[in-house]
Amino acid sequence: MVIHTSYEDGVLILRPEGRIDTHGSERLDAETATALPDDAHALALDMRHVNYLSSAGLRVFLRLYKDLRARGGCFALFGLQPYCAQVLDIAGFSEALPVFADEEEALGHIHAEQTPASSRAERPEDVARIEGGTIRTTGTRDATGTIDVLGDINDVLHARIELKHIASKPFFQTEYSLGLGALGDLPEDYLPIMGEAIMIGGTMVWLPTDGNDTPDFLIPKKQSAAVTLRTGFNVCVRGGFNETVWFEADDPEGLPMSALYRALFDRSRQHRPDFRGALGLAMRAEVGKAFGSGVTRSPVLPHKPANGKMILDPDNFPEWFEIDKEPRHRNLTALICGAGVDLTMVLSAYNQTYLNRTFYLNPSNQPAHDVLLHNHAVFFNPLPVPEQATDLEHEIDQVVDQGDFIDMRHLLDQTTVQSALIGINYVQDFREDRHT
Repeated sequence: MVIHTSYEDGVLILRPEGRIDTHGSERLDAETATALPDDAHALALDMRHVNYLSSAGLRVFLRLYKDLRARGGCFALFGLQPYCAQVLDIAGFSEALPVFADEEEALGHIHAEQTPASSRAERPEDVARIEGGTIRTTGTRDATGTIDVLGDINDVLHARIELKHIASKPFFQTEYSLGLGALGDLPEDYLPIMGEAIMIGGTMVWLPTDGNDTPDFLIPKKQSAAVTLRTGFNVCVRGGFNETVWFEADDPEGLPMSALYRALFDRSRQHRPDFRGALGLAMRAEVGKAFGSGVTRSPVLPHKPANGKMILDPDNFPEWFEIDKEPRHRNLTALICGAGVDLTMVLSAYNQTYLNRTFYLNPSNQPAHDVLLHNHAVFFNPLPVPEQATDLEHEIDQVVDQGDFIDMRHLLDQTTVQSALIGINYVQDFREDRHT
């Protein structure tokens, strides 16, 4: 492999030619170590003449991206050939790394990111009032969002999960999903204690139904085919985020989740022609009052209620769910992942089968007849609120790396959000999740 280097407007551009296989990755790694000074802040990789990309190359890309981001810099890829683009996508890196069609787009992104936030001219249209707060748009991108569904929420609600329903879901750096899950090797180890689960930013947290009410928190440092999430039901926000926004509530206590979703729905109808009635969200949030719930028994077939009714039935609900009638936590930092639908809109454009497998009416939510939500959260002791935050993945990584983990729960709609950096996915369809 041959690597050409050049500087354009303060950006180091590497132009490899050939195969980025194991040997080529070593060459690329060595070249960047030589050509990229410790105080450098911008690197673009021209992939137009690379015809092969291996996992070793992906690791080099990820290291460069993280190293530059840690020093306040920026990394970008552009001009990928179809095979290399497919490798990037299959490995789950296409959403984690900044990828652009051509050099002009890549350099434009880098220069925008390198401009100090304090000196950026804030366009009036980027700041908007919503019901209960203020929204500031911090970034946009083209993306085709979907909600990918494994299993069926109705199998959970009827406690009929069996081994045949279980899928093994690998960890991905950019996974944003929630559902029912567990960790473990043998079915007898995990099936009896499956509980609420969330994966966000490469982190997996689940709440075993073993009676101890103690979440299990795992941050894998590398992908593994052996250690996977065992899940009987999982909902994934896939395709990246069309917008990133910064939200500030008017009330110091925060805006309830149901009201925040309603405000985002109203805003979406006004300025997004691709809004069909559903949003997928991920956020780094400051929470005023956290109300949670969680199943207390694994909804597997041997645990099926003797009366044959759903676990939500009033006769079964107290035995099956722990519900916060008062805030479980106050004034803390949270990572939240979820989805919601605007019930005032016609939702017939969506695949009805997978839409109906995603949501359910939790009787513990305060009434909000115009929205239907499904959200999980991981809670941390309060961290400093970031100033001029724009990079959601970076902020999530910061919370995971620096935060003091407290808890995780299914999030009730009355939970209040004081401020948040929010990634918004304008969901185009609900479909089967094949990423197992």
